[in-house]
Amino acid sequence: MWTISSRLHSAEPHRGGQQPPFWAKTTRDGLPGISVLEHMLNVGCVAQCLADTTPGILARFGLQARLVGALAALHDLGKISPGFQAKSQVWLEAQGLSDIARRYRWEATTEGNHARVTQAAVQDLLPELMTIEPKTARCLAALLGAHHGRIQAAPTRPFRPEQSGPAISESNSRIEWDQARMMAGKAVMDAFQRPHCDMEMSYDSPALWWLAGLTSVADWIGSDERHFPPEGGMEEDARQPRARETVEEIGFRTPRIVSGLGFAELFGPSAGSTPYDMQIRAHEFIKGPGVYVIEAPMGMGKTEAALWVAYDLLAAGKARGIYFALPTQATSNRIHLRMDEFLRRITPDAGTVRLIHANSWLMDETSQKPTLSTASTTGGRSEDARAGEDWFASAKRALLAPFGVGTVDQALLAVVAAKHFFVRQFALAGKVIILDEVHSYDLYTGTLIDRLVEVLEGLGCTVIILSATLTGRRRAQLVPLDLDSGDPRTLPYPMISGCPEMCEASSIATDAPAKRTVQVSFQSVDAALARAVKMALDGQVVLWICDTVGSAQEQFDRVTSAAGSRFPVGLLHSRFPFWRREELEGEWMTRLGKDGATRCGCILVSTQIVEQSVDLDADFLVTELAPTDMLFQRMGRLWRHERPGRPGDPEMVILEEPQTLDALRSLDGKAIVLALGTKAYVYSPYVLLRSLEVWRSATTVSIPDQIRERIEATYEERCEGEEPDAWQKLFIEMYGKKTVYQQLALQSSNIWTVALEDEEGVQTRLSELPTVQLILCRNIEARRCVFLNGDSETMGNDQHQLNVARAIQKNLVKVPKHIFKAVRPCAAFDQYLYGLQTLGVVSDERVRVDGLKDGVQIRWSTEGGLRIENDSKRSQE
Repeated sequence: MWTISSRLHSAEPHRGGQQPPFWAKTTRDGLPGISVLEHMLNVGCVAQCLADTTPGILARFGLQARLVGALAALHDLGKISPGFQAKSQVWLEAQGLSDIARRYRWEATTEGNHARVTQAAVQDLLPELMTIEPKTARCLAALLGAHHGRIQAAPTRPFRPEQSGPAISESNSRIEWDQARMMAGKAVMDAFQRPHCDMEMSYDSPALWWLAGLTSVADWIGSDERHFPPEGGMEEDARQPRARETVEEIGFRTPRIVSGLGFAELFGPSAGSTPYDMQIRAHEFIKGPGVYVIEAPMGMGKTEAALWVAYDLLAAGKARGIYFALPTQATSNRIHLRMDEFLRRITPDAGTVRLIHANSWLMDETSQKPTLSTASTTGGRSEDARAGEDWFASAKRALLAPFGVGTVDQALLAVVAAKHFFVRQFALAGKVIILDEVHSYDLYTGTLIDRLVEVLEGLGCTVIILSATLTGRRRAQLVPLDLDSGDPRTLPYPMISGCPEMCEASSIATDAPAKRTVQVSFQSVDAALARAVKMALDGQVVLWICDTVGSAQEQFDRVTSAAGSRFPVGLLHSRFPFWRREELEGEWMTRLGKDGATRCGCILVSTQIVEQSVDLDADFLVTELAPTDMLFQRMGRLWRHERPGRPGDPEMVILEEPQTLDALRSLDGKAIVLALGTKAYVYSPYVLLRSLEVWRSATTVSIPDQIRERIEATYEERCEGEEPDAWQKLFIEMYGKKTVYQQLALQSSNIWTVALEDEEGVQTRLSELPTVQLILCRNIEARRCVFLNGDSETMGNDQHQLNVARAIQKNLVKVPKHIFKAVRPCAAFDQYLYGLQTLGVVSDERVRVDGLKDGVQIRWSTEGGLRIENDSKRSQE
């Protein structure tokens, strides 16, 4: 009798009573290639090698590498099914099954999704293959069924493919499919020496999704046709060495850490000769996995404190890498440079730290050189082939690397119903995860962060949360302390709190930095502009921060007009295309940076992109009204470093509102929103009112003494009657919106819903202002497009072209959807972009865009970026 493990590549026709060789992937010429069993064994060996690189995780979950390999190998068991095998007409003809397949309509009556068959088969076979509880078998079957990124069904009951979709029948084929799958399963278990499994698992076990992620990654690597030829035929004794070589070549190995480095050796002269007390205490306090919060003033070295801790954990073998998560791409880009220097000091294996966010692949030249080449299953690029290429040849690969910096969104995609969420959990497991500026997120993203912290705890991570401006309530949600029953304004500051694994939460106070007084005043725009110009002419660096793009452009025009050509004036905001924003950030981050090689009298106008996690040092600050915590963050860019020749005290000017505080107390809700202007669409109007109330009577603020006091005064709840009715109504509206946000976040983190594409920001941020992706070109004719930055590419090729994708993303700007009557997409860009997109053709300063509302015009300039003008009514930006 023909067995599944013999004559794997024979084309001999099928004879009654015999089992034919079942194919798993096709060769380059589209013929049936490597067998299901051989491919499963290849993937199992890769999985075993991957597991060997994380001994701490294995010990944590009570797993053995051989068991991991055996389980991962079963991922493609469902390919032994008529629905999958019939996808190759050549195979059907070779086995003499063409007539049967046609007569019984296999394509309509059998399950074509082999992942669903895998889940159904594994949950039935696993208890027979090893001693295991049915509940655990169902859970393991669910993770194996999800290896293409999408969960097939919850493991709460026995699952059958026929429970959804067309009626399933495997009986009309003259092949004992159940027997064939059992034989393959036994062959896998024998190959991995019949591993023992005494684990119990539920649907929310951290080990379950770690295994799911490892299985997907192992499948991608095991499908690398350079190392595992699609024709098959590898010798048995060559499989394990080949798997180990491939895993090491891709970069899955524990980095070597240089031991015995002190603070000065880790960070160099730029960090100072001796660490702050806060940094010393953090280094002493955080000794292993758990959740920790470092609260300290802006510019006090929280980043260095977290990295110092991470170094010790890496050197002690208590962590396997670092992921530094920040709120924005701009902050990620800046921290990336600092962490790159840090890694060069601690390990000879670092190369360069991976930068991870939606646009980081535009800056990463390595993404031009795919490190994974995946075979197909039907002659074209299969779903798993595309997924593997996406992860290993793009910025997503950085999440799998030992060291990465990027937006928090990439980590949050580990806990939302996004495709391959579990690959991210596998990638983050056992690492030091640094979450910076957590105060800056709304309740939607904040709720996802709470869920992320919970998941990371289960994965053995050390989570270090950094903030200068947390409220006591928010910190208590992350690390609850006995102190939380009292007045949060009396808590120490700076403070480090934490909950080490298997221990009670505790906290320690640290010495505060030297006090400094910041002068605070409210001034009109004209008065602030006159002061700013005078300061710049005197050789001072002025930072002017606005709350919206439109406001920043308006103030930039005023400043430019007043400055003439006497000193440099710059503008930063999100409505520049990537290529131009990168140029501007490089110029101004250097000019206002610590070293300040090009420092001179100047004015930089910017939106909020510079207010956090960016090492900018200004002599004078002008800002629009913002929530108290954001005002403190902006203040953190003021006199950030010691410089000679600065007279008096640092000074922050807040621009006057059109209405006085007393007037705002007498207006109704709609009138208040109108009076506050476009910033009321960015921040809660109620929080803006409370912030104005806290700051309006102040002429100075003492740092760090008054940080906690003013934040709590802004956000503490008030009793009925303590403020105007209109304010109370705005509070109720804000509270209701927060409740909705929280529920939406909980819904998004329900992984059993339909898996969505893992796009950064789509599932992890909640935007109330829908946007359209506008691609800026100079000219587009036939299939040739000349983009705004001068790139010229041929469009319309059916294959995805990296150079075209780069050009599109570098010349893309997001604009509000409400300026369109109808969005008219450009077909040439469809295969490169998700969501709404359209074309903008730039001629001189005009941008021609079809479908705009009457009276709306779009203009472009290299200094001001994309401008939206509305003749009838100014667009809300």
